[in-house]
Amino acid sequence: MKKTIILLLFLYLSISSLHAAAWQRDHFNNGVNLLVQEDHSAPVAMIQIWLKVGGRDELPSKTGLAHVFEHMMFKGSKHLKAGEFSKTIAAMGGSDNAFTSTDFTAYFETIPAQEIKKVIKMEAERFSQLNLKKADFLKEIEVIKEERRMRTEDNPGGRLYEELMAASLRLHPYRNPVIGWMQDLESLNIEDVHAFYKKHYVPSNVTVVIVGDVQFKDVQKWTKKSFGRIKSKHTAPARFTPTEPKALGAKRIEIHVPAKLAAVDITIQVPVWVPHQNDQQAAALAIATEIIGGGKGALMHRALVDQQQVASGLGIYHDPFGMGLDLWYVSAQLSQKQQPDAFQKAFWKTLKDMSNQITDAYVAAAKKRMISSEIFAQDSLYLRAKKAGMMETVGIGANNMDYWLDLLRQVDTKQVSAVMQQFLVQEHSTTGVLYPTEAKQ
Repeated sequence: MKKTIILLLFLYLSISSLHAAAWQRDHFNNGVNLLVQEDHSAPVAMIQIWLKVGGRDELPSKTGLAHVFEHMMFKGSKHLKAGEFSKTIAAMGGSDNAFTSTDFTAYFETIPAQEIKKVIKMEAERFSQLNLKKADFLKEIEVIKEERRMRTEDNPGGRLYEELMAASLRLHPYRNPVIGWMQDLESLNIEDVHAFYKKHYVPSNVTVVIVGDVQFKDVQKWTKKSFGRIKSKHTAPARFTPTEPKALGAKRIEIHVPAKLAAVDITIQVPVWVPHQNDQQAAALAIATEIIGGGKGALMHRALVDQQQVASGLGIYHDPFGMGLDLWYVSAQLSQKQQPDAFQKAFWKTLKDMSNQITDAYVAAAKKRMISSEIFAQDSLYLRAKKAGMMETVGIGANNMDYWLDLLRQVDTKQVSAVMQQFLVQEHSTTGVLYPTEAKQ
């Protein structure tokens, strides 16, 4: 009983902390957005610089440029030598890194709160006065090509995933790998990098997200004096979000690559969340995914791995916070005795059966897991800033996080069954099968 009371108290405090500090905003004349959440629980601050540019914004034959540019941002600026940015962060006891996605690029630092003014100034400098030297580019492009070889060319699962994404979509830029196609990486040059920088690294593409032991007025003043003073030569280009043609039927590809075991991946085009347009539908689809594929205790894993034993491993993934659409993704690992055709047959039959077997108990349990996960993530400055920055950058808005949790709470069993029957059907799918071949000597 005592443990239960303590757990309930902890959950209450966690839920309360979710609403304790509202996001405070500013928007500067040059287009830069500022998003701040004060948290005085520890003398630490998280800075994240989010840009509305990712793999989706690249031109044909220039894939990989967004990721290339992430590397180049650490090669020095007007007053900072190559590598000096990260060394300065480390010297103050902090850490820094970056990541690139299809929809965005972000640079982030965890630092002592008293250093925030200095780091904001450093970030604004490398954003607006970056050194783009040919010698640095030639080194980094080789690093990136090797990274691609490790992740894709020499990775059977990576190869299957990449081929499947390309086959699943005809127009939408999610069909291209963020790291870029190898033939594009081999043809990129420093002029491409300069053009990309000039086109996309403009103030109107920037959101500065800061969470931690800070005062909004101080951060507002420092950001205005740095990012707010960057000259805007042009407005950021419109994001590329084409309308994907409707699927005319199920598609299937096969790849034959050196590997030890077979694998099956499946994608289905599903909608993402557009606030106040498809609220119930998006929330129900997220709940359905949690019920079907949320970990080893999920229904599909128990049915296909534990009971029917047609796969040795299974993962199901869905991101409702994309731009334009999402590919509901299934990844199955098979043992030597398990066959791709048997898995596919069992998967589609089981999925159809499940759409009629969803219970109130399944829905209630999924809601608790998803909402608890979001609440506990608030303990991390990094995750809190990341979710806000991501939602802001894709156009949903950071302040809609609480609204999303409310939508999840309102989902009922009929809605979950309905979205499964509407969207999670074989006719809308693309299947990729990996057949192992012998490695060449």
